[in-house]
Amino acid sequence: MMRGSCNQQGEEDVQTPFLQISGTQDPPSVSVQGLRFKWLVWGLVGVLELTFETGLAMRTTPLIASYKEHLCAKASRGVDLPIISCQRDHSIASELALILGVFQLLECLPMLLLSGIYGNMADKYGRRPILFLSYLGLVLSSMWTTGVVWLVPRMPLKLVWIGPVFTLIGGGASVSLAILMTSAAAVAPPTQRVSVFSFIHGTALVAAILGFGLSSATMSSLGNYAAQLVGLALMSLALCLSRLLPTGEIAQPLASDPELDSASEYTNILVSSRHAVIRSYNYLLQIRNAIPLLIAGFFATLGQRVQILILLYMPEQFSISFSEANTFIILDHVSNLLVLFIGLPLANVLILRWGNFNSRHKDIALALICSALSLVGALLLSFAPNMTAAFFGIIVFGTGIGLSSLLRSIFVGLFPPQRAAFATTLISTIKSVGGTLSGPVYSYVFALSLDLDRVLQGLPFIVSAACFLIVASVLITMAKTPRVRRDIL
Repeated sequence: MMRGSCNQQGEEDVQTPFLQISGTQDPPSVSVQGLRFKWLVWGLVGVLELTFETGLAMRTTPLIASYKEHLCAKASRGVDLPIISCQRDHSIASELALILGVFQLLECLPMLLLSGIYGNMADKYGRRPILFLSYLGLVLSSMWTTGVVWLVPRMPLKLVWIGPVFTLIGGGASVSLAILMTSAAAVAPPTQRVSVFSFIHGTALVAAILGFGLSSATMSSLGNYAAQLVGLALMSLALCLSRLLPTGEIAQPLASDPELDSASEYTNILVSSRHAVIRSYNYLLQIRNAIPLLIAGFFATLGQRVQILILLYMPEQFSISFSEANTFIILDHVSNLLVLFIGLPLANVLILRWGNFNSRHKDIALALICSALSLVGALLLSFAPNMTAAFFGIIVFGTGIGLSSLLRSIFVGLFPPQRAAFATTLISTIKSVGGTLSGPVYSYVFALSLDLDRVLQGLPFIVSAACFLIVASVLITMAKTPRVRRDIL
């Protein structure tokens, strides 16, 4: 994506009229104007992220609770089955896992297939319209699922699977997040970009903590459906506010060249692009540890996505309500927040100061620590005999949040600077594949675990621990082998 609406001299872009000043006043200095623009953009990005993610988090638990209520009502229809007994029915829990797993798969597919297309469109037409489309698709998807929940049993509950189709409009949540990050980074100096990304990530975590906390309070006082409507209202508010985002610089087409108008020249360009892609993948095969690291990225994402089962597993295992199960999600995100903004920076400084590590080995050491924490946390969750042990397990699991970013850093570091974009795209795609497959995998494993002995009912978390064991094995192998990187011919 292109840089944002404010150029390096701090001059105001013509596509941001809400920042223009009255002609009757003396214009402020360029530095003041640029500083004001930068803080307006950062503030708007923060408000959009906080509002939308809070609404999205508020809807998650009430939706799952509503799904289970309708499945219980369907199972109890015409049968003398108490509602308490219905809530503990394994067949209902299995069907609920199926609905959520397929929904997760369908929700991830547009992000996997269309994020690059919408990213290019944002460069061509500006970031504001694409952000609006992304939010619009997500809001329409939420409206559809809310409508289906309202109309059950007059329409089948599985029609919620149609909801993700609306995210074809805008490409889903990854597109909106990428546009917000690009908009914030475009007005920041290079030295502040990492801080900007951390700010957005931290805002998303705060929004999740706030959203799940509010959903628990709203579900207890107003019920499941009211909590869904409040969340939908917040998402719709973010949709309206997205129209205030500066459009940003639009990529200008190159001046027409008569020689490029011929079909033969276009054919040559396509052939050249294909050869460039082939050379990139051939180069990938020549880099030691690149393929194992891609495999590690896939399994790291798959292992972390076991979080989608927390709201199913905890009520089933400890006979608690969905609103009480929200506490586990909140603890997980609080752990994430503390690690990202205190734990990782502190560990980074200590390892570089006291350990004989270069940047690559420092990242490998931190990634090993994160994978070990995630592995231990997953095992604690799988075998937790009570709520106290489960609380401790989710905190330990949450402290491994830095693994994803560290693996990306290690992988990109294997490549020379001229291949950094290719490396970043590749590792992001592999992680998206892991996220896409996580829904079906964990829904199947959860359904399978319901019929096993109590000791093995934490099978989904055992699978997650196995994923982190694979990641740790790859990292240990990398730490023992020297770095080899052939130059590009």
